[in-house]
Amino acid sequence: MLIGIAILLVGLQNPPSAYTISGRVSDVDRKPVVGVAVQLVRRMYQNGRPILVSVREATTDQSGEYRLETGSAGRYYLSASYRRGFGINSTTYNVPEDGYPPIYYPGTADPRAAAPIDLPADGSVYAIDLTLYRVDTLRISGRVSLADGTSDPAASLSILPGRSAVFLPLAMPRQPIRKDGSFEFRGLIPGNYELIADSHSLDGEPMKGRVSVQLGSRDVEDVSIVLMPAIEIAGRIAVENATGEAASNLLRQLTVSLRPESDSQIVFSPTGAVNSDGSFTIRKVGPGDYALEIGGLPSDSYIKSAFVGRADIVERALTLYAQSPGPMDIVISPRAGRIEGTIVDIEGTPVPGAQVVLIPDPRLREREGLYRLVQALNGSFSMRGIRPGSYKLFAWPADETPAYRDPDFIREYENRGESVQVDAESRVIVRARVIR
Repeated sequence: MLIGIAILLVGLQNPPSAYTISGRVSDVDRKPVVGVAVQLVRRMYQNGRPILVSVREATTDQSGEYRLETGSAGRYYLSASYRRGFGINSTTYNVPEDGYPPIYYPGTADPRAAAPIDLPADGSVYAIDLTLYRVDTLRISGRVSLADGTSDPAASLSILPGRSAVFLPLAMPRQPIRKDGSFEFRGLIPGNYELIADSHSLDGEPMKGRVSVQLGSRDVEDVSIVLMPAIEIAGRIAVENATGEAASNLLRQLTVSLRPESDSQIVFSPTGAVNSDGSFTIRKVGPGDYALEIGGLPSDSYIKSAFVGRADIVERALTLYAQSPGPMDIVISPRAGRIEGTIVDIEGTPVPGAQVVLIPDPRLREREGLYRLVQALNGSFSMRGIRPGSYKLFAWPADETPAYRDPDFIREYENRGESVQVDAESRVIVRARVIR
C-alpha cells in the first residue's frame, strides 16, 4: 500500500513582495507530514503537445507546511510526492512500497486530469492544504535473457510510462538486473509501461529488448524480455514521373530516418543516406515504434507512399521487434498541394504574427508528420509540400501556444477550424479568422 495526496484549494490573499503558493500537508488524522516534496509546475508545449515541467520545489517542514515562491503570475499546476526523488523529473512510476507516488491538484495521479491554479497578478494563493490517503500499488516481474535463454550479467533495465496526451520530460533511469536475469518493479500504479533492456554483444554491438505492459488491477508476472542485436533495414526510394539524371540528382540529396514515436524512448533517429539509384540502408535500429521521415525533400514534394511488406508506414507507425521487417519501398511525388491565405480578426483586419496550424483528418492525427505550423508574419501565410487529403486549418494569436496535438484541447475548437481539401498540385486559398 502507498499513500497518495489529495489537494484542497482554500483561499486567496493580497499580494506579498513575491508571488507565493503555500499550504500544509497532513495525514487523514490531520497530523503534519514532514518531507513531502511539493512542486510548482508549468504546462509547456513540445511539437504541439503539452508537457509538465517543474519550475519551483519546496519540502514540508516540521509543521507540515510548505511555501513556493515564483516571480510571475499565471497558470500553474501543483504536484506533491512523499520522500526524496519522486517529483516531476524522477522515477514517478517506480516507487518503493513504503514511498508515495505523485499527485496533481485537485487530487489525481493522472497528469492529464490535473486542474490549473491561476496565480493572479494582484495576489497570491495560500492555504492549499494537502491530505494523505492510501492507494493500492502493483508489481511487474519477469526475466531478461539472451536469445539462447541464458542471462546477461551486463544487461540493464528501464521502466517508463507509456505514451499519453500529456507527458512528463523524464530521464531514462536504468537499474541492473539480478544475476539470473530476473527483475521486479514494485510500487506501480495502474497504467501502461514500457520495459526496455539494454546490453552489448562481445564485439560491442548494441543489443535491445522491449516489452509493453498494461497494468490493471493485478500484478503482472513472468514478463520475458529477450535481448536481440539491433537490425538493419534496407529499402529503395522512387521519384514519381522522374527518371535518369534528374531523379539521381534528387535522390542523392535525401536521407531516410526513423524517429522514435514513444515519449519514453531516447530521441535518437537512425538515419541512412540515399544513393543515386534510390537505395538506402538504416543500421542499428532497436525495437520500438517509429515514424518515417525523409530529409532533403524539395518544398513541393511529399511522401506519396511507403510500405514495409503490406504495412503502410505513412498513415501508421512502423513497429519493430527482433527481426528485420523486410525491405522498405517509398515513392515521393513532386505534386504536393499548397495552401495560401490570410488570417483576420472579427473585423476582417489581417492579424500579423498569427500562428497557423494545419491538422489532418481525425483518423490521421497520431501522424505528427502530417501537421503544419507556420506564422502569418503580415497576416498572410503559405504552406507547401502538403500531402493530398482532408484537413482543418486553425489560427491563434502570436502570444498563445496552442496544444494542437492534445485531443482534449483541439476538441474545444473543432468547429472553429476551416475545412480544407488538398488535391495533387492544387493551390488552395483560405481566409480564416483568428481564435481568441
